[in-house]
Amino acid sequence: MGFAISPICINCGYKTKSIGIGGGRLNHLTKYGAPALNTESNEIEQINLYDYKKTVIIKKKFLYFFSKSIEIEIETKNEKYIPYYEPGMFTEDLEIENHYWGGKCFKKSKNFCPKCKSYNIDFIDTGIWFD
Repeated sequence: MGFAISPICINCGYKTKSIGIGGGRLNHLTKYGAPALNTESNEIEQINLYDYKKTVIIKKKFLYFFSKSIEIEIETKNEKYIPYYEPGMFTEDLEIENHYWGGKCFKKSKNFCPKCKSYNIDFIDTGIWFD
């Protein structure tokens, strides 16, 4: 069961529509919603973290005598988005409560605002996803 938040800046009034964090009982293996900064549009959007990291498999032959190939997995990140669990997207303060989902931690306040470039975005709880 996931939940929804609304990012609201207490400094400049910037806000977005509701963003889902996590996934539901039926789609938690394919959908992992999370807030992220879109670096091209400079807006906070919901992304699917399962699509955020892509794994590219490169097959090469290293052992010619035995004619075996070894697969190397290289993980690349989508450079267009910066998720709000990444350092630098929030102010580190031990007194701030957190949203947790799937091993990721999202701060409830003092997050980066793309409009006024301050750390005044609050992630306000707006509900729980039931399915």
